[in-house]
Amino acid sequence: MKVEHDWQAHCEAEALAYSGAIQPHGALIRLDAKLCVSHVSAQFDAYSPYSAAALLGRPLPKELADVLAHSLDKLSAEPGSRCELVSVSLADDSRVDIVIMQSNDGIIIELMPHTDTVISAPQYSVQMNTPQNSAQALLLHQETAVLIQQLTGFNRVMIYAFRDDGDGDVLAEARDGEVYGSYLGLRFPGSDIPRIARVLYLKNPWRLIPDSQAQPVPLLGQQQSPPDLTWSDLRSVSPVHLAYLNNMGVRASLSLPIVVAHELWGLIACHHAEPRTLSLQVLRAASRNARHYSLAIAAWQAASRMRFMDSLSSRFKAMRMMLLRHGSILTAAAEIAPILLEQLNACGLAIRFGDDWVHVGDVPAFNVLEMLDDWFERDCPEVIYSSDNLILTHPYTGPLTVAGALALKLRTRSGDSVHVWLYRKELCSQVEWGGNPNKPVEYQDGAFNIAPRRSFDKWVDNRKGYSLGWHNEDRIVALHLRHLFMEIYA
Repeated sequence: MKVEHDWQAHCEAEALAYSGAIQPHGALIRLDAKLCVSHVSAQFDAYSPYSAAALLGRPLPKELADVLAHSLDKLSAEPGSRCELVSVSLADDSRVDIVIMQSNDGIIIELMPHTDTVISAPQYSVQMNTPQNSAQALLLHQETAVLIQQLTGFNRVMIYAFRDDGDGDVLAEARDGEVYGSYLGLRFPGSDIPRIARVLYLKNPWRLIPDSQAQPVPLLGQQQSPPDLTWSDLRSVSPVHLAYLNNMGVRASLSLPIVVAHELWGLIACHHAEPRTLSLQVLRAASRNARHYSLAIAAWQAASRMRFMDSLSSRFKAMRMMLLRHGSILTAAAEIAPILLEQLNACGLAIRFGDDWVHVGDVPAFNVLEMLDDWFERDCPEVIYSSDNLILTHPYTGPLTVAGALALKLRTRSGDSVHVWLYRKELCSQVEWGGNPNKPVEYQDGAFNIAPRRSFDKWVDNRKGYSLGWHNEDRIVALHLRHLFMEIYA
C-alpha cells in the first residue's frame, strides 16, 4: 500500500550538520575556544598514535600541536576557512593528510591516510574559456565531465544544473561503457537535493562518500550535544541519502559544487558502483577544476545577462513612444499588444486601469479575468506574479482556454490600479525524469516507512494543463515593463 507524503518536509527536517558521527575513512578532532579537545572520533587511534581517551578534554599532544601550530595560527576566524596539509609525519612515522577548518563554535581537524598521487596539471585540465553561445557551453559541460571522470576514475560523472523551479537537469555525462543506462537529458526533482543539503554543498569544496555501506563512527564528547560538522567532509551520511544511493546502485560518490554569483548553480556528481576513496591531492585537483568551470559558467551567464539587459530599452523603445502618443494605456493596448505578445511569447493581453478593462487575443472569460485580478489585487503581495498552470494554482476558476499567466501591477499618480496580464496557451509536452518523481511512502508491518524511489530508469511524464514556463528573463522583462509604465503613469 502506498500513500502520499510530504517527502520534502521530511528531508528538510534532518539535522545533517549535527549527526554526531563521521565516516570511517578518516578521524576527527574538535577543539574548543581554549584549544582543548572537546570531541574526538572513537577510532582515532587507527589513524594516529593517540587514543580517543587520551585526547578528550585535554590540549593537543605536543607532537601534534607542533605539527599544526603554524596552520592554526594562519587559520582565519571566519567560519569555513581552512588549511590543508599533505603528507604529515606523526610520532609513529605514519603519514597522514590533514584538513583544518574553522567552525562556528570551534576548530575541526580531520586526518586521512596519505596516498602518494602524481597529478599532471596539463593532463587533468581543459581550456575553460568563457562560452560565447549555447553550443560552446554544451561542449564545456561535456569536456568538464570527461575531465573529472579521468581525474577521479569514477564510473559516471554528470553535470547537474538546478532549474528555476528547483528541479535539476543532467546537462552532460561521462561514463564507463559497462555502466547501465544514461541519465543525460533527464530531470530530477528538487526534493532529491533538499535545501538543507544544498546549503552544505555551497559551503564545502567537495563531499566524498567512499563507501555508502560503511558503518559510521560516533564522536565522543564531553557534552551531550553533538558538534557542528557543517564544514566537515568526514561528516556521516544521512540514512535517507544512503538509501537513495543504494537504490541507484551507487557505492561511492563525490559531489563538487558549481557556484555562480555566490549561489549553488549545480553539482558535478560522480558515482561509482564499488567503494572508492580519493587522495587529498586528487580531491584538491578536482575541486580546482570545478572552480575554474564555475568561473567560466559565471562569466558566460554574466555576459548573456548583460546583452539581455542592454537589449531591453531598444526592444521597448517603439512601445514607449506609442504609450506617450496615446496618453492612456487602454487606448494604446491594441497598438502595443503585438510587441508585448511577441516579446513574452504570449497569446493574449488583458489590461485593467481602475475599473476599466481592455483585452487583445486569447484571454479567459471576463468573469475569470475579474476573479484572477481580484486575487492579484487583494491577496498577492508580489508586484510580479506568474503561473504556468492556472488550473492548479487557481482551481476555483473552472476550465480555462489558457494555461499560464504573468501579471504586473502598479498605481498611477491619481491612485488608480493598473494591472497587466499576459497569457500563454497550454503546451502539451513530455518531461523525462530519472525515475518516477512522486516518491512513495511504503506501509509495512503496521508502520509507514519513508524511502526514496527504487528505480531511476527514464520515466516519462506527459504534462497537460501547463503552458511554457515563465523563466527569470520573463520576470525581468515584466519588471522592466513595470518601470516603464511607472515612468509614464505613476
